[in-house]
Amino acid sequence: MNPEKLFRALTLVSFFGLMITLLAWILIAPHAENYPVAAMLILGLVPLLFPMRGLLYGRPYTHAWTSFLMLFYFSHAVGEVYSASSLTLYPVLALICSSVCFCSTILYVKFNAKNKKAI
Repeated sequence: MNPEKLFRALTLVSFFGLMITLLAWILIAPHAENYPVAAMLILGLVPLLFPMRGLLYGRPYTHAWTSFLMLFYFSHAVGEVYSASSLTLYPVLALICSSVCFCSTILYVKFNAKNKKAI
């Protein structure tokens, strides 16, 4: 398999995995009684909607700036893993998905540039 296609597929899987993890974390995980679910859905998922079209179409520029967006989700997940009293599933899944998405977007851009240079 072409590495460019592999990293694009890995980006999409981890990106949508992060979206599903955040949805489950906000909607299913136990929270305080006054937890603002709607506000957390807006703050957590709306930033992921901006790069979705470019990622689906395989645009390298969108992949590049999505890697910067993943740093926000990575740092949030690290903070949640560190501050939790016990190891919980949702922050760990968010940490894995954001890390994989970060690395795969960068590698996709790298291999895309090599393929364009070779042509």
